[in-house]
Amino acid sequence: MKNLLVFRAAAFFLLCIPGKFALKPRLLNHCMNRGLLARSGAIRLRECVALKSTSTGKSEEKASGHQVGGAPELSDADQTLLTKYREHQQNAARLSISEEVKSLVEQSIGYGVLSTNSAQYPGFPTGSVVGFSLDEEGKPFFVFSGMSAHTQDVVKDGRVSLTVTANDFKGAADGRVVLIGSVSPLPKEKTASYRERYLAKHKDAYWVDFGDFSYFTMTKVDYVRFIGGFARAGGISGSEYLSAPSDPVSKFAAPIMKHMNDDHADSTIAMIKHYVGVPVTDVEIVSIDRLGMTVKANIGISGGGAAKVRLPFPRPVTERKEVKEVLVEMTRASSTAM
Repeated sequence: MKNLLVFRAAAFFLLCIPGKFALKPRLLNHCMNRGLLARSGAIRLRECVALKSTSTGKSEEKASGHQVGGAPELSDADQTLLTKYREHQQNAARLSISEEVKSLVEQSIGYGVLSTNSAQYPGFPTGSVVGFSLDEEGKPFFVFSGMSAHTQDVVKDGRVSLTVTANDFKGAADGRVVLIGSVSPLPKEKTASYRERYLAKHKDAYWVDFGDFSYFTMTKVDYVRFIGGFARAGGISGSEYLSAPSDPVSKFAAPIMKHMNDDHADSTIAMIKHYVGVPVTDVEIVSIDRLGMTVKANIGISGGGAAKVRLPFPRPVTERKEVKEVLVEMTRASSTAM
């Protein structure tokens, strides 16, 4: 039963999301009837759905899946509500993938998984949890101990990937980024300025001045992979990542989200019902940016299911005061839906 509920939630999300990601109702019912569940309880979504990037950037990643028909459709009422929801979400303002990636990396906790080609185990990759900060372009840099296995790996072969998760990462529905490129020792004349940047991100890293530690930097970002949660994924070039601006609101969004989630969840429910047109429960705002906010919720279509709902602002905002103003404005406009 637990596995089935997990599958229903994820499959429902794929049904509801807009555009080219969407899982058709006929295909959803086929997957539900066939019980396409992995033995571990994970979802074999590739057997059910073809995914395409919704990135507005120049690069996209594509994956293919089986197309199957022959299962019953949703009820007319659910289909009408679903169509309305999908149309709204397809046209909802959101950050480009490049902006979302840059903002996620900048606002992360400053730790990630560095994957290297192992010097100790030739032919195999290994992963290490490492701290990092960013230079002025957004390229990661590190302070490594000479004793660490990953240090020895990058000295021998600088090709790496760095996986960075969203600040509030809890599971597969949350965002993560993979930066793929090359790492080299940092020129000594840059150490002083990079030290200040590193300590600004990692205030307790007193060990950066120990003699055994050295600075390394990702001198080149070749490729970037982005997974924003179920069925939102794409790829951009390193140059697109480096040239992208970060979102100004993401820097101060956390306390606003906490306040709304702790004290005004009913207002969020009402706003979604008013602006998006679907009933929801169990809401949690998971991101706020200059164009709007993204909310995790259970949607009251076809028995319910977990999804991420995009709720745009009536106008772009850049300052904390402006965010407060639009939230008050949207709450008042949605008061009849409460």
